[in-house]
Amino acid sequence: MRSDALAWAAGRSSDKRATKETLNHRGLIELVSGLDVYAHTPEAFRRAYEALGIDIVNRVPIENAPAPTPPGRVRPHPARGDYDLAPLGVYDTASRRRYACQDVDGVWAFDAGRVRYSDLVTPVPHPWGATDIRAREEALGEVGLYYPMLYTTLFMWPVEVFGWEVFMVAAMEDPGRFHDQILRPFAAQSREIVAEIVRGSRGPLVFVHDDLCDARGPVFRPDWYEEFIFPHYPEILAPARAAGRRVILVADGNLSALLHRLPGLGFDGLMFESPATPLEDALAAFDRPDHLLIGGIETGMLTGGSPAQIAAMVRGVGERTAGRPGFAIASGGGLHDDIPMVNLEAYFDTRAEIGATPPDWRTRRHA
Repeated sequence: MRSDALAWAAGRSSDKRATKETLNHRGLIELVSGLDVYAHTPEAFRRAYEALGIDIVNRVPIENAPAPTPPGRVRPHPARGDYDLAPLGVYDTASRRRYACQDVDGVWAFDAGRVRYSDLVTPVPHPWGATDIRAREEALGEVGLYYPMLYTTLFMWPVEVFGWEVFMVAAMEDPGRFHDQILRPFAAQSREIVAEIVRGSRGPLVFVHDDLCDARGPVFRPDWYEEFIFPHYPEILAPARAAGRRVILVADGNLSALLHRLPGLGFDGLMFESPATPLEDALAAFDRPDHLLIGGIETGMLTGGSPAQIAAMVRGVGERTAGRPGFAIASGGGLHDDIPMVNLEAYFDTRAEIGATPPDWRTRRHA
């Protein structure tokens, strides 16, 4: 419920453990909502969030979902020719097929100021306009706390625009020029987006996303981040800080080498991918009672593990975070159609054991 999420956001305990999930599994949504998810998308999602006890919510449909891409197929995005769509669940996943520049020379001729955030198709839609944010908050109501999110805070701008290879080669070939010509304009636009999110949202939190690392750790040497990325975070987040909002960084990959820097850059919390960033490392870096953490559940285990293994994982996370009211249980990779239903049942049954899901989650909407 929204009240549980607000207590979590303030670092207070409530009767229920706070949880977050990216919900996209058709079978699970239809099981708990009793609705055809394509005929009644907004209500099906709303019922599913309530039944499953998902308090912190990033996907709030306000119209019916389009028909998905057929299994095993890839198709061009109907509106964005540079992107393809592939099946993932109720909603497809998008991937970029053609980037803005094919080589480093193209980067040096590129005008970063002409790229708009709305030109990008990010993996999970996070509308950031004030009117849209308010509409989704109203649609979700007291079921949960909706959070808008900036997907390309700074590091992710060149990833999304140029792709990893061209970005990394250009950034290492002439890092100062790359910073001035590419990163500075993107940082300025990100600050504007954070300000718009603050104007639109009535919630206490602002989420921003930057995948600073891959599964092995930082992809650049640490001093590159110190010189070209970290100094911009306080200015990007300034509108949120001035409005008294708490800021959560969302990041995949193994962040362990950079975790110690994040609290001092304006981040009150972290949503991380498990096990890429070990739970113990995240708990140690964000160790104040009012720090906020979201994660702990391994999506790979949900997908390929046994029900017994999944139950043991959930109980273990529950035990290790029992004294942390600012910890919310979540699967970093989201709940998509590739997760077997028997595993999802084990997941939510065990979440119910530790107070994160209503015990009658299967049937509460059908009573």
